[in-house]
Amino acid sequence: MNPLEVFNPVILIGIALAGGLGSILRFAISKWSGTIPWGILSANVVASFIAGFAAIRFGNDDTWVAISVVGLAGGLSTFSSWAGATVQMVAGGRKAAPALYTVLTLLLSSTAAYLGLILG
Repeated sequence: MNPLEVFNPVILIGIALAGGLGSILRFAISKWSGTIPWGILSANVVASFIAGFAAIRFGNDDTWVAISVVGLAGGLSTFSSWAGATVQMVAGGRKAAPALYTVLTLLLSSTAAYLGLILG
């Protein structure tokens, strides 16, 4: 991508709209909780799949890669919520759940991104 295209209004508006949609979906999904924050885990896994899929499907189209990966997947995924939930579980004296949550997040998100690459 040409560095000046970073300021392309179509790309910026697309990222903003897709990011807003991703954020709304994350907010709704994040309410699903239990032993571990299943909603946050699910949002990160789905976002990883979208990123892998879009990277292959739209690889030659910088506009659609930016909108789908930076916007939609970026709005849907949430590193800060994952880290915050993990720290809260540790601070609450839980030991197994934060470890399980971390392992599941890393393994499932990586696997989802790989599957997105394959299926893209």
